[in-house]
Amino acid sequence: MADLQMRPRFAVDVTCDVETFVTMLEEHAAEADPPLEGHFDPGHCVVRIPETRRALWSPELDLTFERLEPEADGPPASHRVRCLFAPRPAVWTGFAFVLAVLGAAGVASALYGLAQLTLGEPPLALLGVPAALALAALTYASSFIGQGLALSQMYELRRVLDVCIERGEELGRRAAQEQTRGYQI
Repeated sequence: MADLQMRPRFAVDVTCDVETFVTMLEEHAAEADPPLEGHFDPGHCVVRIPETRRALWSPELDLTFERLEPEADGPPASHRVRCLFAPRPAVWTGFAFVLAVLGAAGVASALYGLAQLTLGEPPLALLGVPAALALAALTYASSFIGQGLALSQMYELRRVLDVCIERGEELGRRAAQEQTRGYQI
């Protein structure tokens, strides 16, 4: 069974250098059918659906790069690409804000209800606690509904990344073979 995550993440290792990988990613995103856009920098990349096809639930693929040190007698040094599928930052901020407001409302209802109880009044404010919890659960569930609606776009973003990983691995293998040939006499 797949892991349920609000913002799915994964990591892959590549053997080519980051600059080459980012260049390939930018080129392949522009050549994809339909084309994708984003921010491409050797430290951090974001690949997204173009504005014309973007919906509220459209994901972005956020990539960060980490250099891996080679092990003795191991494969050549590579990079780990940490990938995160997430909504646009404005959508994620709104989502977190709604959860924070519901949390604050639940705590305020609990405190007011306890004050009512202490004063001998009916603690009607305590009804706000399960209401806030139910609304928070619905908000949380909405993230999975959004992922379901955006599944084809997530596959589209992942497909571009997978092609670049394959090309990067091929370049890494070629570089390792050339390096090995250079040491042979």
